[in-house]
Amino acid sequence: MSLDDRQPFPIENEIIEYKEVFNEKCKREIAALLNGTQPACIYFGVNDLSRKVTHIYTDDEKHEIEEQVGRWLSSPIYYPSPVGVVHVRTDRQLFCIEIHPGNAKPYFLDGRVYVRNGSESIKASQERVTKMIAFQDLSSFDVSESPIQELKLDEIESVFKREKLNFKAKALGFLNSQGLFTNVAFLMSSQNNFVVKVAIFDGVKVDQFKDRREFSGCLPKQIDEILTYINLNNPLSARITGQAMRDEKRSYPSVAIREAVINAIVHRSYFSKSPIQIEIFDDHLTIMSPGPLPGGMKLNAVLAGQTLPRNPQVVKVLNKLKYIEDYGTGIRRILSSYDDEKKKPEFKTNEDFVKVCLPNSNYRQHLSKPIFPDVVEIDEPGAVKVVLDEQGRIVEYLKNHLYVTRAIVELILEVKGTQANRYLKQLVDIDVLKRVGAGPATRYVLVHQIQNK
Repeated sequence: MSLDDRQPFPIENEIIEYKEVFNEKCKREIAALLNGTQPACIYFGVNDLSRKVTHIYTDDEKHEIEEQVGRWLSSPIYYPSPVGVVHVRTDRQLFCIEIHPGNAKPYFLDGRVYVRNGSESIKASQERVTKMIAFQDLSSFDVSESPIQELKLDEIESVFKREKLNFKAKALGFLNSQGLFTNVAFLMSSQNNFVVKVAIFDGVKVDQFKDRREFSGCLPKQIDEILTYINLNNPLSARITGQAMRDEKRSYPSVAIREAVINAIVHRSYFSKSPIQIEIFDDHLTIMSPGPLPGGMKLNAVLAGQTLPRNPQVVKVLNKLKYIEDYGTGIRRILSSYDDEKKKPEFKTNEDFVKVCLPNSNYRQHLSKPIFPDVVEIDEPGAVKVVLDEQGRIVEYLKNHLYVTRAIVELILEVKGTQANRYLKQLVDIDVLKRVGAGPATRYVLVHQIQNK
């Protein structure tokens, strides 16, 4: 005898839920049953205490509820998308919603994870969420059906064209066996709404923003734009002496930034909607990506070179485009880029995120505030340390040009003439630049270039 034919019905448990009326609370019950281990049902028109039918739903009522549930399932409130594993059964005598446990657990409802505890749907403990994440099928997100099927792939196709590679969607895993777009195609599309947030702070605390940006869309395009933006905010330190030499060093090794950014994007948990967060302070830069290390890996193993790709299809695409050279070497490259530095990169992991902290190799905490904020004197006689912001960018320009003029400075710094004159005068006053000529013919050259003629 089926459940539909018996009264009273069995008591509520981890796979059976009764509702006399359909309401907003059903969203939580669906979320909890998605995170279960067996197929389950929510039956409507049944009193949960007496376990007897109190209402028979009409076809119109069933249709209205079916449409509402469809809107819930296709909206961002559920993540990952449970489309395909939740079904409204309007053809049964006892109206119900049938939920099959998903393969992409944990399923989130408005950022929270719910599970069944007997007959109740409760918020999952962090420990339980962590265990679900640790035992995720690492390839399940990549190969799962994309929530959007009308994907725009112009950007990723242009990246392949730039690299002189053939773009073959099926070979890249963009299509499943039914010919539908997968999530790896979604991540490579311009509709990709997974965000990377970058914030630049004034000082060493989060008290004051200098600038902040958000990046989304096609992953290779995201990587290119993020690296360009960070590099524009990665000052170059140049020691200029009376000798024909220049000792230059970026605040952060370019290889460390590149590897840390790509690692965060490639290995983040896309089962979480939280953004990757990059924060740049005067003394350090941090990159935090959502999700723990995949498969319950330990940090020591990762630092030693062990790798377990969380998103193997993403890895496959980016490896083909040469964004990733070798597997398991990224962390070691970050560490080796700091071999000659006293301060080393730091890594932190927990159940919610993986975080890397890169120290600023050019930061000198003991220095008092200089007269000119962009030029700092150092101990060596006749040496000056120029930080690559306004004045430093002028010096950087002169590395490849014989001279600079006020008009050129206006263009490269996007400032007005009075401000350009002020920056040039500062460099002249500390003997970094030499003024040559007068009036409209005035130009500026590096002092050491004159001394070595």
